[in-house]
Amino acid sequence: MEVKELDVVLIHPPSVTYFRKKPFLPGPLHRTVPIYTPLFIMFPIGMVSMASYLEEKGLKVKVINLAEKMLVERSIDLESFLRKIKSRIYGIGLHWIVHSQGAIEVARLCKSLHPSSIVVLGGLTATYFANEIVREFDFIDCVIRGEGERPLYELAINTKKIGKFEAFSKTPNLTFKTHDGKIISTKTCRVVNSLDHLNFTRLDLVEPHTRTITSPLTGAKLWNLPFYRGCMLNCATCGGSRYAYSKLMKRNRIAYRSPERLLEDFMILDEMGIKSIFLFQDPRFCGKAYLDKLSNIFKGVRWSNIRNVGIELFFPASRDYLERIKSYKIAENIGLSISPESASDDVRCAHGRMYTTGELLKTVHKAIELNLPIGVFFMLTLGLENKDSLRRMFLLWKKLLSLNKSGIGSRNVSVDFGPMLLLDPGSLAFDNPEKYGYRLIFKDFVSHYNAMNLPHWSLWFNYETKNFGRSKLSRIVLDSWEALVKMKWRLGLMTEREMELEIFIVNFERAVLQDIEEKSSKSIEELEELAAEVIEISKDRVLSWNYILTHNLNDKIIVFPELFEE
Repeated sequence: MEVKELDVVLIHPPSVTYFRKKPFLPGPLHRTVPIYTPLFIMFPIGMVSMASYLEEKGLKVKVINLAEKMLVERSIDLESFLRKIKSRIYGIGLHWIVHSQGAIEVARLCKSLHPSSIVVLGGLTATYFANEIVREFDFIDCVIRGEGERPLYELAINTKKIGKFEAFSKTPNLTFKTHDGKIISTKTCRVVNSLDHLNFTRLDLVEPHTRTITSPLTGAKLWNLPFYRGCMLNCATCGGSRYAYSKLMKRNRIAYRSPERLLEDFMILDEMGIKSIFLFQDPRFCGKAYLDKLSNIFKGVRWSNIRNVGIELFFPASRDYLERIKSYKIAENIGLSISPESASDDVRCAHGRMYTTGELLKTVHKAIELNLPIGVFFMLTLGLENKDSLRRMFLLWKKLLSLNKSGIGSRNVSVDFGPMLLLDPGSLAFDNPEKYGYRLIFKDFVSHYNAMNLPHWSLWFNYETKNFGRSKLSRIVLDSWEALVKMKWRLGLMTEREMELEIFIVNFERAVLQDIEEKSSKSIEELEELAAEVIEISKDRVLSWNYILTHNLNDKIIVFPELFEE
């Protein structure tokens, strides 16, 4: 792609850059957001608001979704592609820790190909590890800490007018290393108190984005919008909690997007052909007046394309609130999602979700009565989980899924889980692991970067828990996967063929895990050799079956064998 020189190019990297050249066995890494693949091709929505903000102030800017580009263009030459992008500033996203390898390698390439340009990292993870990043990686000029719209604009303007280091020192929210090795962090500017001046729909500034905004299952277009920036909850493992926002972003209060601006967003997205919109964050934190205005603003609207809207519940909801959501008629179909994370009240409350399983079930039953689809999401595995609480979680999954057998809304309840391989840096649990039942395996950024260069997902865990080591955590993930699949099949929510394929994949993953653990003390070259061999085996169904059969899975892998009996 040949472009004229830009002032700023924002690059969303893949989780890892080596996935076509070296063995890459991500396993269930992306179960949390499966449509975005193990490369995590969805870019943070803040990249759109930053790009729009810069363009409105007269700068030439583009967002490059490199993760999607590398996924869909199998023959892409990364070096040649980045060489053609001419920009004064290369801003690389390091929002989520899963991108630690990808962000660093893209930064390395940008600097080697464009040595006179500025290479800057930003995002939650970059903010948390800002000092270490500029100390350890000389090809990264600086890190923008916290919310980036204004700092990135000032960096672009200052570097036009004055020398690099003088420009750095005059730019807020910047961490950089001087010629003599001294690390400097400039003052942090005040965060915005409203999101109404920002634009979250400028997908025309993003290249490419077709795969990112298109469901691979239905082919329909989808996008996300925020109710606000910040959070009022302190979930222990979340890098976007109230604690993390205060510490990393210097944000101590929520910045809201008004219902009027949300309506404008919907109108723009409808014209773009978007069919589904996910509204992230719980609007109840905006207050009653906000909800009243939201109801009035959207009353009577009709869309040409928008059909589905998803709304989050951060805690159980009253029947009155659910009836109100349904009465909004924001779209034809409204779906809910709630994440209790654990089936244990004690584990859930310690995590920061202060409600009981009984209250959760009441909300699910109310949603069913109102014919509102609801997805219930669990996180594996939290710090205080034990075998008993995990058994109870499986039983709760069965109880929830069994609700689909009732006559009203026969498929209105979905259940899924995400394996928390990476505890968020900046979260309460990362900063106080023992208090929340964790033990960190990796504490610094370089360790995360090195781990993500290893070929297998079980080697990426950055923590262990009070009751489970890393090896057992990996097995729990696979056991849970099988348990959920068999539940869905027995309840008629999955065909036998679908079930058999999923179990085949799980057993293949178990066999690979067994071999990887036997070689865990070996060199990275030996691990990569094993991973490459496994990838070749996986291409042939017969070889894969034989590979599974050569491993004694029942005796060595299953953590809860009684849960898999017919």
